[in-house]
Amino acid sequence: MIRPQDSPAATLSMDAQDLPHIVIRACMTVHATLGTGLTRDAYEECLAVELRSLEIPFVRGQPLQFQYRGHPVTAAASLDFVIENTLLLKVLACDAVSDLDRRNMETWLKLSGLKTGIIVNFQVPVLRKGIHRISLKRREENE
Repeated sequence: MIRPQDSPAATLSMDAQDLPHIVIRACMTVHATLGTGLTRDAYEECLAVELRSLEIPFVRGQPLQFQYRGHPVTAAASLDFVIENTLLLKVLACDAVSDLDRRNMETWLKLSGLKTGIIVNFQVPVLRKGIHRISLKRREENE
């Protein structure tokens, strides 16, 4: 289980359906404040500040851990943000979100047991165009 080591003691109680909207709003606040042109690390750090101010529990840099044929595998990837143990957030600052970025997110969701992921590319003039929500397909959830 992923624990919010990087979160404040007090947390907001919210509906799981509201969480992606609240996180996207936090991303929009960061983008409106900073604009484009910074590194991914800068946006990630500022987003962490924003999420803390909203008292949303999260973990940054969590290694992806899973079992392969009964053997534990760790450090296959580092997850940017795991928010309230339900939402995976990937921060990018690049020209465009690629199909590989989307496939990576789908794989990370499947292996982590999380159901919803959001890829946010801060390097776009209008952040709405840089937000990509990814959910596991229903048949994968039933496996």
